[in-house]
Amino acid sequence: MKTDKVEIHHLFLILCCIYIIFSKISFFAGIVFLLSGIIFYISYNIGKKINNINLFYRDCKKHYYIGIILMVIGFLATVGDLIWVRDIPLFYPEVRRFLSVPLTMLSRFFIVGWAIVLSSLDIDKKRAIIYTLVFSIFVMLLGYRTSVFVLLISSTLILYYKNKINNREIILLFGIIFFIILGLSILRFLVLGVWGNPITSRISLTMSVYDIIYNYYNGAFSGYLLYSAIYSYLMPMISPRAAIAMYLGIKGVTITPTIVGAVIGDYGTLAIFPYFGILGIYLGYFYKIAKNLKCIYLGIFAIVSSYLLVGVESGILDFDVILYFLVGGFLCLYVTLKSKLKR
Repeated sequence: MKTDKVEIHHLFLILCCIYIIFSKISFFAGIVFLLSGIIFYISYNIGKKINNINLFYRDCKKHYYIGIILMVIGFLATVGDLIWVRDIPLFYPEVRRFLSVPLTMLSRFFIVGWAIVLSSLDIDKKRAIIYTLVFSIFVMLLGYRTSVFVLLISSTLILYYKNKINNREIILLFGIIFFIILGLSILRFLVLGVWGNPITSRISLTMSVYDIIYNYYNGAFSGYLLYSAIYSYLMPMISPRAAIAMYLGIKGVTITPTIVGAVIGDYGTLAIFPYFGILGIYLGYFYKIAKNLKCIYLGIFAIVSSYLLVGVESGILDFDVILYFLVGGFLCLYVTLKSKLKR
């Protein structure tokens, strides 16, 4: 009996519901947050129905070498970043602000490279899980939990869509990921000397920021968040999350606005319709390509999908993350044109 796959739009909508349930936000802010998840869900299904993809020869070995090169770049950048700060940010979070921005961005190539390698090679399940856990410890050293989550989630998705694990096993692996998240959050709380529930308190704080943006800063940023997400990596300027903190009168920290809050803060409430509509169609179509062609297509799809799920809290407000979405779009365009020419 064939079992239906759990897909990204299911997880995205579930996460949206969880964030609403474990927060105390205004009624209409909650409705808009839920509506964003529903729009994405519907448009994702539309994207899956766009045209048929013609299978063609893929040189997965070439994709594997691309992945290895990215892993080497990411490894060297990570080591360089640790040497730069002369400390381990995982245990001393306060030194994270001294990390090199270019090196930190390049360090995340390690995650992308591993996703491409894992999707291009026929690695057995046990070895893949062991390698992923070892690599997650390495990535963890820079102290960015998001990078660890993306590595774990993307690797799990790749194994799942390559039929290496079934529905029961993916639930188990996501359970393990949850406890890793919980462990990292508790470690961060202990290092900072903070007490409280590390999961619900984070959700509550992030959603309260979203609530403030929805009610008082609706469209107030006029596109600055997206603009600074790109150009803050290229020139000295305030990052989007620092800008939100500044608007809220909080100094010396960065604040995550949620993926919905970032859109509403930049362009207003009505922007959720084109934003999540286009995003859903794009990822639905990309899923269809990744499922059929595997290799680099599945690797990049898993990375983009993982950043989307993590972005429910943090938003898509990093230059390299935006770049991955653009690379995914290029791959979709390439496959579409090649399929048309083959006909």
